[in-house]
Amino acid sequence: MRLFTLLFVLGALSVSGAALAAIDCSRAKANVDKLICSSSSLGLAQEQMALSFRHAMQRGVDLGELKKTQEYWYEHVRNACNDVPCLMKAFDERGAELDNY
Repeated sequence: MRLFTLLFVLGALSVSGAALAAIDCSRAKANVDKLICSSSSLGLAQEQMALSFRHAMQRGVDLGELKKTQEYWYEHVRNACNDVPCLMKAFDERGAELDNY
């Protein structure tokens, strides 16, 4: 059982860098990353969204489709934000979408 759990966790971490990547705040260059690094509430919202992503994977959602939609969201929604309220809304809405997969 432990081996299965370990393999699942390792597999989950390799599915999508966009979904699960932690930001290295010492190297943050993009405005979005700097905003996330400067706001503990955004960091928490990002973690919650990542948890929703992992839960969707655990429910057996098509991983290819999940990764594709996450990458689209990352590039066209998350990265389009220029302020904290926009990012908070983006994380909340994506988390809700993932919870309903």
